Amino acid sequence: MIAAEGDEVSVGKEDPEMPNWFWCRDSQGVEMWVPSTHIDIKDLRGRFNQDYNSVELDANVGDLVQYLGESTGWVECLDNEWRYGWIPKNKLRRLRKPPKQTRDPRP
Repeated sequence: MIAAEGDEVSVGKEDPEMPNWFWCRDSQGVEMWVPSTHIDIKDLRGRFNQDYNSVELDANVGDLVQYLGESTGWVECLDNEWRYGWIPKNKLRRLRKPPKQTRDPRP
């Protein structure tokens, strides 16, 4: 499910295993989990405060993904074929950080 900032949904139950994720339904009946960071909730209605894509990304052990951001226990990623999606944070391992540059690399 893809939603744009400002889109409205009905808000259902909170996921008991992943706090701050809510089961939502759009006006066309499409249902998806939405993190509380992406939606403003009032009563049983929600409005997206930013664009959102609910796709979960399939990955295998050893796959490298590019970190785009994270929200309430999940990480937004791109895989090596530029496919977008979410992966549970506890399924990922961060590679070492690149060294800080101490000087300008340009000649």
